[in-house]
Amino acid sequence: MKKKLFLWLLWLGCGCCGASAQQVAMKTNLLYWAAMTPNLGVEMAVGKHSTVGLTANYNPWTISPDNKIQHWFLRPEYRYWVAEKYTRLYFGAHLIGGEFEVGGFRFPFFGDQILPGLHQKYYTGSFVGAGFSIGYQFYVSPHWNIELSAGAGVGRLRYHAELFRDPQQGPCPDRVRWLPIPTELGVSFVYLFNSKK
Repeated sequence: MKKKLFLWLLWLGCGCCGASAQQVAMKTNLLYWAAMTPNLGVEMAVGKHSTVGLTANYNPWTISPDNKIQHWFLRPEYRYWVAEKYTRLYFGAHLIGGEFEVGGFRFPFFGDQILPGLHQKYYTGSFVGAGFSIGYQFYVSPHWNIELSAGAGVGRLRYHAELFRDPQQGPCPDRVRWLPIPTELGVSFVYLFNSKK
């Protein structure tokens, strides 16, 4: 299912190559790749100052039996560009949702605030949320931009935990929490199809 989603996004982006100048862009976030999370985004202009897009992220890795960072999530977003689409400053609003299986490490900067005892427990669950973002695209060439982005919002986590190395202990009952979460942090390469900049 997840592989099909990535192939569908790739097909959608490539299928839009014939669109008018600067109407469609594909992107990938280098910071997510650095965290071993393959990702791909497609964005389409819906006005002179507006774009809509969808980003998919998927991390399938199990580092060791006691260390997992598996997750996937989708993030549809609307952006308002102050100058013009794909140019300089934008403000965005987005939704986010996905699933995760993580454990055996500590969140940098957040410690145990999101998932208590993450370094000793294994968490399985899902999340949905919404937030706002801000970003800036730098012109590199007629077809390439570099984008800096950040976002935050509120999310609803539904999860359960179990201790490592204890097969006798089954999963705990599901917990549900609402909390503020970071929803985006990126340094991305952006490819513009049929650009005439």
